[in-house]
Amino acid sequence: MYTGEKLSLTKIENNFLELNFNSAEGSVNKLDKQTLDELHTAIELAQESLDVAGLLITSSKNAFIVGADITQFKQMFDASEDQFLDSARHINGMMSAIEDMPFPTVVAINGFALGGGLEVCLACDIRIISTNARIGLPETGLGILPGWGGTVRLPRLSDFATAVEWITTARQYSAQQAFKSGVVDKVVEPNQLRAEALQQLNDMTSGSIDYCLTRKRKLSPINQAQTEIDAIANMAKAVVTQKTAGHYPAPIKAIELMSQSALLARDEAIQKEAGVFYELSQSSEARALIGLFVGDQYVARKAKGYAKQIDNPLPEIAQSAVVGAGIMGGGIAYQSVTKGCPVVMKDIAQPALDLGLNEADKLLQKIVSKGKLDTQKAAAILAMIKPTLNDQDLDNAQFVVEAVVEHLPIKNTVLSALDKQLSDDAIIVSNTSSISINQLAQSLQKPERFCGMHFFNPVHVMPLVEVIRGEHTSDQTIAAVCNHALRLGKKPIVVNDCPGFLVNRVLFAQCFAMELLLRDGVSFQQIDQVMEQWGMPMGPAYLMDVVGLDTIVHCYSVMSEGIPERFVYDDTTPTEILLKSGRQGQKNAKGYYSYTPSKGGRPEKTIDKDSIELLESVAGKHREIDPQTIIDRLLLPLAIEMNHCLDEGIVDTAIEADMALIWGVGFPPFRGGICRWMDEQGIANICQRADYYSDIAQLYQPTESMRKMATTVSKFYP
Repeated sequence: MYTGEKLSLTKIENNFLELNFNSAEGSVNKLDKQTLDELHTAIELAQESLDVAGLLITSSKNAFIVGADITQFKQMFDASEDQFLDSARHINGMMSAIEDMPFPTVVAINGFALGGGLEVCLACDIRIISTNARIGLPETGLGILPGWGGTVRLPRLSDFATAVEWITTARQYSAQQAFKSGVVDKVVEPNQLRAEALQQLNDMTSGSIDYCLTRKRKLSPINQAQTEIDAIANMAKAVVTQKTAGHYPAPIKAIELMSQSALLARDEAIQKEAGVFYELSQSSEARALIGLFVGDQYVARKAKGYAKQIDNPLPEIAQSAVVGAGIMGGGIAYQSVTKGCPVVMKDIAQPALDLGLNEADKLLQKIVSKGKLDTQKAAAILAMIKPTLNDQDLDNAQFVVEAVVEHLPIKNTVLSALDKQLSDDAIIVSNTSSISINQLAQSLQKPERFCGMHFFNPVHVMPLVEVIRGEHTSDQTIAAVCNHALRLGKKPIVVNDCPGFLVNRVLFAQCFAMELLLRDGVSFQQIDQVMEQWGMPMGPAYLMDVVGLDTIVHCYSVMSEGIPERFVYDDTTPTEILLKSGRQGQKNAKGYYSYTPSKGGRPEKTIDKDSIELLESVAGKHREIDPQTIIDRLLLPLAIEMNHCLDEGIVDTAIEADMALIWGVGFPPFRGGICRWMDEQGIANICQRADYYSDIAQLYQPTESMRKMATTVSKFYP
């Protein structure tokens, strides 16, 4: 009856129609503009068709529909309010048309049905789902809400509490979870999906199943008392606020919307939903979170693309190795074997090997304790790590991560030996966090097969891997390292060599700025509190304790030597004063704070009078200042240093710069990254605020590129 590029409408047996989603582009179905246009045509044809007994909705892809095309959100969000609401009315009209068909409808859900894809399913009379399918409404995770009837239909199909949980958590749910929640009607094996969906259609047309009862429930107010709904809503808002500290408005708005719409009929509730959808679409949080989704895809595409740009990409790594065990080496080894890549873990000391192996075992046992892995499988995975003190066990390694102590002479010795021992095809990478890759490459005869591969600690948690290109690193090496990082489940971003590379360089600009605040007598407790309230996972003083004050001071010397015009401190820094008094941070249970083990074994921080007295002895009695001053004095140097990195080509794009900070140090996702934050603040405003503090240090001097952007009213994300 109709065949488009995205879907088709066909007459099949028993006078049924089949609406089949099968996009000619890509491996998945998305609800992009063309798909929605074709869906409108197909719906009109179905409505006008005579002698139709029922409608079956299917997908020929491995997934049903993965949601709307987020790359087209910008055009939709840039529309005026009237245009936006007109578009919402049009799309909601199609969903309601499916729901109001003059014959029964059933959907066969395979693979993923997410966002708008699930909203299509909710409009049908019956939902049959494959055992391997997953469904969900992820919109609040993007700073918006389900805008095509999801907030209206879901609570009427299941119940109010279930709908609130599904929508506010933005999680995906298994077929069994969806069935238990009442969101789908039957779970079947994949090979039975179509047959069962057709059987359900036959049962509805014969009258064995009264689909009109379901329709009546979806068209009517929710069958729960408003007092009960309000109690659930208030409890849910309290839970969300506790988790998000109020930084993510979408889940709260969704709860309020569903509560206010609970006793409305369908069409009135859908109209209310569209208004809140528009309101959220204009928020900075939505711009940030949608930008991160797009940024994630961009980084993955770019990482995969390096191999496509060269003639002879290297094959997938079959045998890897880590030289230097301990916590970090064990973490890297664990990451390798959990992704199916055997690894040799080499060290010169048995205690270090034991520590590394214990780290990997501890991480595996955590998964076992959660019921996600059985003991036998965990043991088999751990057995893929071969601990050794013998250099010869590295002979067959194709990919070696050097993770020894952060000391140039030791690294040079280890790298030189590896360079001589390994085959000409083997790749060597250094997990250094601060030492120049070009400097390390001087110890190698094959520097083209060498680059930096900076994992962030803890390895199993932090997504980012900085791939640091040296001046001699070949494109083939970069491609192979990026591919291996992707295989390990990491997010590789290629940067050029410089002091601190990308993330640590800009982070240490902020650390230097904190030292200047401490010099002025500002309380480190207030600094941490303000920055955590702003959205950082931990304040800078707490972060320094976690990293280790000895490591911080060492990195200060690297930064001061490499970029002396900005990374300069005229006297002993407050952190050095604490270190000289024997305070190293969490590693010896005393730094800015003191630490005691909690019940779960994690270090728990408490205020330490001794550290306060030490700092007050050089900076005077601690005082508190305006929180915005703290935010400006810490963020402006970070922002300015990131502009230096972009100007110098250390990182290619603002997208990669932002993603690196979010994945590497937990920069608040709802802020979208430092470049997105500058856009939201306005570059001219940033420059003006930086100029106000320019007498304090060179760190506050905006770059020429920033001045130009301010003059031309440019943005990183136009």
